[in-house]
Order: sequence, then structure tokens, then C-alpha cells
Amino acid sequence: MELVAGPISVDAVLRGGNREVTRVVVGPRRPKRVERILSMANEAGVAIDEVSEPTLAQFDPKSGGIVAEVGERRFLEASEVWGLDPVPFIAHLDGIEDPFNFGQAVRTLFAAGCTGVLLAERNWMTATSTVTRSSAGATELMPMAVQPVADAVDAAEARGAKVVATSDRSEHDINDVDLSGPLLVLFGGEKRGVTRSVLTRVEAVRIPYGRRFPRSLGTVAATSVIAFEVLRQRNA
Repeated sequence: MELVAGPISVDAVLRGGNREVTRVVVGPRRPKRVERILSMANEAGVAIDEVSEPTLAQFDPKSGGIVAEVGERRFLEASEVWGLDPVPFIAHLDGIEDPFNFGQAVRTLFAAGCTGVLLAERNWMTATSTVTRSSAGATELMPMAVQPVADAVDAAEARGAKVVATSDRSEHDINDVDLSGPLLVLFGGEKRGVTRSVLTRVEAVRIPYGRRFPRSLGTVAATSVIAFEVLRQRNA
């Protein structure tokens, strides 16, 4: 079993339905948002234990008054993620070195309307407490599947979806590329990026800067720029 702490995280786990929730532990002080979560847990048949403040702090000193014991994250099949929307916006995350950055990236993608996330086999979803908290619960709500990046590109091509990835060597600004149709965006980590063998198969784009700067953006910043450019184009 793993632990998630805080009202936002526990609420997301219960709403997402992607994990077994075996127990919710709550302290003696219950603000309205905690009471709403307890009602949700009760309706789902989840055991609720009330403990003292010192005991709750042993679970997590920054629990916000509530924690939950949960099982492993369940994933969809990759084909199911592709089938969730007639005009999918899928992101593939591979090589992000830090669980906090991973959670922040998923948080941005969820807010921007990304319809699903594909992950490499090695991913940060096992760092449950960190990624759930840093994503404000988005990692529990976002449809996810595990699929190697090369297979994800194959699947996108088979469905007629555009595949893009950032590269500082590209001559095409992200703002000038049509992202309004079915889309797969590849996000590599800050150290390794997208592998060269995959990059040769996709449409490389670059993020335009406001001044000369010979460094790439961090993964979370780059994810934010691209995800909200997709949203801007689709709203337009």
C-alpha cells in the first residue's frame, strides 16, 4: 500500500477511481472540504479511521488533516487512450528525472485539455505522494497508459495523427505549426531529451524566445508553452 496526503490528493484519488483506496485516516479537526471527502469515501465503502493529531502527523506532518492508504495506479491500454476523443491530444512523457517535475508536467497537460498521457515503462507514478501532491491531483484524473515512445509514434501514424517534438535545431516555430488536429506530442527529459532515432521520424518544432539564449527550457516550462499553444489553436 502507498500513502497520499492532503485534501486535494485524497479527493483526486477517490474521484479518479484508478486506485483501490483501502482506508482514509482523518484527524479530529474537520473543515468542510474534509467532510465532503469523508462523505465520498463513505459512499464508496472505504473504511474511515479517526485518530489524534499526533498520530495523523506520523503519517505525514503536512497532511492537511487527512490521508489515504491506496493501492497501485491502474493504467488503461494505449488503444483506449487514443479512443477517448475523436480529435485526441496525446502527450508522451519519457525521461523526466524528477517526480515533482513529472507531477507538474501532468498538471499543466491536464489543465490545457490534454486527452491522455502515455508513459515509458519507467515512470514516476510509483512516487505516489510526491506526484499526486505536485500535480494537484491531476495524475489521478488524467487517463494514462504505458507505451514505449517508438510504439506510440507507430500508433499515431496509423491513426493519421501528427507527431511533434521540440528541437532547438528546427526552423519551424511551434506557433506556426498546425496543432489543431489529432496530435501526439513527445516530451523528453531535460538531460536526454527525445532520442535521435525517434526525432528523425517526427515533425521537429522549436519554442521561439524573446532574446538570444543558448539554453533549452526546463521540461515543465516547455510542456506549459506547447500544451497551451495547442489549447489556443483549438479554441481558435
